[in-house]
Amino acid sequence: MKDCLVMLTKVYPFDKGEEFIEDEIPVLAQAFSQVIVIATSAADNAVATRTVPGNVTVHRIAASTVRKQIPAATARLLFSRSRHGFVGNDERKAAHISPKAWAFLLYFTAKSEQVFEACRRILLPHHLEECDGVTFYAYWFYDVAVAASQLKKYCTAKSCKAVCRAHGYDLYKERQSCSYLPLRPYLLKNLDAVYPCSQNGTQYILKNWPGFENKVHTAYLGTQDYGLGPVPQDKPFHIVSCCHIVPLKRVELLAQALALLQDSGLTLKWTHIGGGDALESLRTYAAERLSFMQTDLLGALPNAELMKLYQSTAVNVFVNTSSSEGLPVSIMEASSFGIPTIATDVGGSSELVHTNETGWLLPADLTPEALANAIRKAAAQPADKVDTMRSQCRTQWEVQFDGKKNFAKFAESIRPF
Repeated sequence: MKDCLVMLTKVYPFDKGEEFIEDEIPVLAQAFSQVIVIATSAADNAVATRTVPGNVTVHRIAASTVRKQIPAATARLLFSRSRHGFVGNDERKAAHISPKAWAFLLYFTAKSEQVFEACRRILLPHHLEECDGVTFYAYWFYDVAVAASQLKKYCTAKSCKAVCRAHGYDLYKERQSCSYLPLRPYLLKNLDAVYPCSQNGTQYILKNWPGFENKVHTAYLGTQDYGLGPVPQDKPFHIVSCCHIVPLKRVELLAQALALLQDSGLTLKWTHIGGGDALESLRTYAAERLSFMQTDLLGALPNAELMKLYQSTAVNVFVNTSSSEGLPVSIMEASSFGIPTIATDVGGSSELVHTNETGWLLPADLTPEALANAIRKAAAQPADKVDTMRSQCRTQWEVQFDGKKNFAKFAESIRPF
């Protein structure tokens, strides 16, 4: 039987971003006869930076094109009480918490419609009606999920399904400045399944929008197996962090904590992987306040180079200081190499980090002092405890976060038959 997967991303496989899809796409390509990837928010001059399997066709929609269409689309919505059937009483009640939330609803709905229309036009030459089954898979619980639900509605293949993943900004309404995310009731009613990447995310959905237990299922992401990393040495005590430098990642807290350790007697090294507008100011801070230790703020690296770094470099501890998370793939990667993690107790991080077993979990309202103390504690672990924690990190990864296993299970669950 001929089946097809239509996958809606933001930018993958163009430019930078959504790197975690790189491990999933080969598994999806094996599970489906044909895969069509549509990057729905690409730059005008976007460059394909990731290769895809032979049965994967890639299209892109320029974000600027969608933006130009939103004002007119929003104006049309104003003349429809149901906002073209997307908005019911529950949505109106939720959106009326503030004018900002109501404006967000109109913008979000208008954008979702434009993404759907652009995807529909792209898919017409593919003749999906000739397939025995089609799955529309949105990588985010956001506008692409609305588009996926609409594409299913208009698809005439024998069997159709619309599903989405859910991660962080697209899941937790508190991460929005207006504490509101649009069209949750609509999406939960019209999608066949929603797959949060953490158990925390699943519980969050069912608490805030009860009654959809049969549709919401935790589906962990995962990473590739590159084996254990080198056994760390006593000196230097090597700390690694990896994230894009944006406010919610709070990388400056790690820098400030390290500055507090100047007179600790520890020989320290800090490597950071990840770029961002604040990278240069972080380098300036390191030059001024962390001259007593080794610092290597590398900026952004391709994932393949990051994996080589972990394979060849002894790392004592990974640090994540985020104020909000879904389920950090960066911690999964570190765990696969046997590296314990110090992390904040946000999102699904507690599903990865267990204090004194696979690392140390710290309060969300983290202070530099508390983080400095956690680093001291990690550095004071005896050799046998270090070996045990490394083994437990690796075992947890093998059981729960092996990408090959997780993606194969997920691919089977979203097949259209």
